[in-house]
Amino acid sequence: MIDNLDLVMWTKNGAETLVPVFRQINKVLPHKIVKNKIIVDDDSVDETRSIAEAFGWQVIANKGTGISDGTNTALDQVKSEFFASFEQDLVLAYDWWRKISKYFSDPHVAIASGVRLPSQPLALRKLQEYATLRYQQRTENSEAYLYGKTLDNTLYRTSIIKEIGGFPELLFSAGVDNVLAQRIQQHGFKWTVDFSVKSLHLRKGLVDELKHYYWYGTCFPELYPMLFQRPLGIKSLFLRLAFSPFRGLEVALKKKSPQIVFMYPLIRFAVLQGVFEGKRRIYYEN
Repeated sequence: MIDNLDLVMWTKNGAETLVPVFRQINKVLPHKIVKNKIIVDDDSVDETRSIAEAFGWQVIANKGTGISDGTNTALDQVKSEFFASFEQDLVLAYDWWRKISKYFSDPHVAIASGVRLPSQPLALRKLQEYATLRYQQRTENSEAYLYGKTLDNTLYRTSIIKEIGGFPELLFSAGVDNVLAQRIQQHGFKWTVDFSVKSLHLRKGLVDELKHYYWYGTCFPELYPMLFQRPLGIKSLFLRLAFSPFRGLEVALKKKSPQIVFMYPLIRFAVLQGVFEGKRRIYYEN
């Protein structure tokens, strides 16, 4: 039974989405157990601070920059036995607390979370639903512990997170969740994902999502060797892009959504573009 809980969030110019995010958190979480609500902000220039304070959140400055530093700045402020993290553009599922909190009856569970689906367009949501179903089915894969992990609707046992040294300190923001999942497994603990708990990731449309995949791709050349202990193979990314029209057609037929036929190849192309930009950046930095 969880009877004390801190909430944390990291923000940067999140005013556009924070109001529905806060309102939903207030609806889903039991007020009597919430102790502290902490936002770590990355120099927002919009109304992020005033909106957060109006909803009763304490706003502090990030000790560094980006999610990696923001997570540990937030962890320094956590005092309760459990804490939950949310992102500034994630509307929590109504059943999140009821389902996710129950996993902590197992003392080996360090983290539990649901999954997130993009708010729009509908075809993109259906594509992500297909991907999460495949994650759920990959339980026999040796790297299955990496699938479906996210920090944006996530509940933690504080003592374990501090015991393993906190959140990963990375020079890039993408992949903090994946590296954390790896460390959790290496220390003999569990990160449980409930694929039936589906929160909404507020998106403006396909272009917004493609920008996200591109950004992730820029971090992948550094992230991939950390996760898999082998260099990133560009050939495999080219092959995935080459076969993406066929995979897109397969998913489109299964999900009855024709737009996926062109949507999936665009995503694979955005990732590949990001990877080349990430490699270019590494080359010039070295």
